[in-house]
Amino acid sequence: MGALRQRRERDNISVTANTTTPILGRRRSSGSTISKLVLAIGTLVMIVAVPMLYNMPTPDLQTSSAQKQKNDVTVKKDTNDVAASEYESPKREEGDAKTNQKAAEPSIAWEVVPAADHVDATIAELKPATLCTCAKCGSTSLWEELFAIVEGKSFMSMNYTGPPFLSKLSNRKLWTNIEAKRKTDWSNFKDQDSFALIRDPKERIVSAWKSKVTCDTDEEILGHRMFVPHLLKLAGPSSSMTARTDKGFPCLDLSDYLAVLSQIHGQGREGLLNSHFLPQHLGCFKDVPPSMWTVVTTISGPNALCSLKSVVSKSANMSNTDDGCQIMIKTHNYTRNVDLSRADEDILDRITIKEYEMLRKYLDA
Repeated sequence: MGALRQRRERDNISVTANTTTPILGRRRSSGSTISKLVLAIGTLVMIVAVPMLYNMPTPDLQTSSAQKQKNDVTVKKDTNDVAASEYESPKREEGDAKTNQKAAEPSIAWEVVPAADHVDATIAELKPATLCTCAKCGSTSLWEELFAIVEGKSFMSMNYTGPPFLSKLSNRKLWTNIEAKRKTDWSNFKDQDSFALIRDPKERIVSAWKSKVTCDTDEEILGHRMFVPHLLKLAGPSSSMTARTDKGFPCLDLSDYLAVLSQIHGQGREGLLNSHFLPQHLGCFKDVPPSMWTVVTTISGPNALCSLKSVVSKSANMSNTDDGCQIMIKTHNYTRNVDLSRADEDILDRITIKEYEMLRKYLDA
């Protein structure tokens, strides 16, 4: 019995040992596999995730930087566009409106004072004044009369041809008794007399066509190659108008000319027109209304010459109304024998309405 018990105990130990060993062996194998699996997964995560975490922000930063630069460029471009627009807007808007550009933007008006560096008996009779005339308003006649007043002799006696032309009052070789500059400072306007020459707006527009851009001539006019392209450019690329060139120079028929002006006015660009076509409310009266001027008259006004003398001379009397007070008109009447269609008349009515609102009472005087 004892021997049998011992043998069984020995067998149990053997079985237990045999059973335990494989079980312990499987546990070691399982632990090693799990560790390897965890290591593999960790390695995979490191391989995949770390580069992603490292590289992904970089493109975003580059894109963000590039986008920021693009946005900056866009903002700067838009800012420049606005600045350009602000810069142009005073010329597109009505001339009687105050603008930020005015202080640095010369008027077509002249500020005239007696010359300080020249000795002449006539100078003692002169006084500071503001003078203005629109082109195609009889300006040549006006300046010739002014020359006779301030220089004491006729312009014709000078045998002068220019350039500079008579209309440039700052030309000291010709205008020796006065000093003149384009007026920029209007703060002292009320302190001196002033003279403005005007013309019926419709007559003036037709006159400008006849003398500068007409096709009703076989000879080229000085303004053909200057003014015709200028007008068409202002009308813009959307305009269907083109110049006639069959006579060897660019020109515009009257109806086409008026249509081009209508397109320019319709776009609010009339303030960019050359002085020959510039509306009068954007010229002499851009800065101050006609009611503030001492004299506003047409070239054919019965008292025009005496009024001019009274503005620039100390001894002249503006109340004179004799025959000697009229200015001798040397310009041609370009409005004669001009046939206007109903469409032409409609355009003239439309593009001159602001001028007539401002000047009618002076035209009727």
